[in-house]
Amino acid sequence: MSVWAPDSVQRHWHGVAVARPGMLALVIALTGSARSVVTDWWWLGALALVALAAAISERILPRTRVRVAAEMALASIIVGLGLPEAYLALPYLLVPAFAAGLAGSIMGTAITTLTGAIGLAIGNVLAGGNLIELPTFGSVSVWVVIIFATGAIGAWVLRLDSIQVADGGRYAAAYRLLSELRVVSRRLSVGLDPGTLAEGLLDNVAGPLAVRRAALLVRREGGNLFPLAHRGEDDGWLLGAERDPVVLEAWSSETPAWTPNGRRGYRVVLPLRVGSRTMGVIVADVPDQVSSDELQVLVGSTDEGALRLETALLFDEVRELATREERRRLAREIHDGIAQELTSLGYLVDDLIARTTDADAKSLSTTLRQELTRILSNLRHSIFDLRSDLDHDGGLGTSLSAYARQVGAQAGLKVHLVHQEEHDRLRPEVEAELLRIGQEAITNVRKHAKAKNLWVTVAVSPPNAQIRVVDDGMGMREQPRGRYGLEIMAERARRVGAKLEITDRPESGTVVDVSLGNVSGEG
Repeated sequence: MSVWAPDSVQRHWHGVAVARPGMLALVIALTGSARSVVTDWWWLGALALVALAAAISERILPRTRVRVAAEMALASIIVGLGLPEAYLALPYLLVPAFAAGLAGSIMGTAITTLTGAIGLAIGNVLAGGNLIELPTFGSVSVWVVIIFATGAIGAWVLRLDSIQVADGGRYAAAYRLLSELRVVSRRLSVGLDPGTLAEGLLDNVAGPLAVRRAALLVRREGGNLFPLAHRGEDDGWLLGAERDPVVLEAWSSETPAWTPNGRRGYRVVLPLRVGSRTMGVIVADVPDQVSSDELQVLVGSTDEGALRLETALLFDEVRELATREERRRLAREIHDGIAQELTSLGYLVDDLIARTTDADAKSLSTTLRQELTRILSNLRHSIFDLRSDLDHDGGLGTSLSAYARQVGAQAGLKVHLVHQEEHDRLRPEVEAELLRIGQEAITNVRKHAKAKNLWVTVAVSPPNAQIRVVDDGMGMREQPRGRYGLEIMAERARRVGAKLEITDRPESGTVVDVSLGNVSGEG
């Protein structure tokens, strides 16, 4: 059976081909250095023939476990025949062991190692020896363990590279799809912004129906409906919409429905259909009854818009998932890479401080250690920021409050929290963007403000929300303009249609206010 291998594993196979003559040269050198005790050299020539045959077969035959096991069997029998003098040739067996790992799983490695052990025993028996009574038995046993460990490393390399290739293939496929989606998005008149598309659908319905108030609802995790866009007064009329009988009727039947709404006129529900299913509804309160024919015409006109809207929602979800995974990957890279290296460097500086007797050198070393400690502290904060994610059970307010408390504890800030959040939730991608804006604002207080107090207000009443971060630090007037973090905050706010204001606090400090929808009051 032929074994497929990605390009990186092909390079490892090339390394095996290079290592084979190198290991043989090592065996020759070891034997030459022990020529005073070695009387027979025939096994060395036989081992060279095996290595030559293995190199030739590797070029003309597929890389299989059988071929690798055959090399191990022949080499181990030759070494067994030459024991105890051929003990110096045992390192050569590492080559077919590693190749066995590259050619298959850990089970293949175990079989190849067993083949080597049996070959050693057979060769020794054929030579008239007794391996068990040899003084080198203990050392030979240790080498068998080393051979297995070498094969296991090869199997691990194969698995690691195969996983990387599989991930790379998935990333490549995802990249192609997202690239195509980006091209399509740019060709659309309003792109793939869910809020803009939802507003457009409401515009299409509001004109013909002369609505008093209307909302476009889509389903989120947990089965609740939440408003993606709305117009008119908002007095809580959308609460519990997923339990409204007329909404349920329109959703399940995929046909428009209406019902008298007391003195307010009539409530009309239009399903947003994508293929053979409903992805959302438009709920509108209208003054007059609407005929069935008019409702059917309106539903037909919203089908294309519903497809665009669902595509935009999917695009936002994919982007959020990709962003979340990338943040976690970066956190792992920083923790396992530069953070560990700086920690090791810190230990070296500590040792230098302990060993040096020169006052100037000790002072410079102490300053260097303090700077390393500061950099490591910032890295830990960055890792924490990257790993901080949205609490899908608690929501935006819970997540940002927990983050503020954690940062406050780390930076010695006194944190004042105001958390007002309704049961209904914002769209996941909107919550994620608002969370990142709030986190960046809080992080800026820790890094730059030199503040003692931090006030964080979170008010969420879908589709409206407000986050307000205030500190009593040095304020924006004394800080450099054009910081990259502020640009990212503004970009995130634009992405979800929120308004971002960053101003100086009259007393001292900075006020960061991000608001979504119609928000009244100072928060």
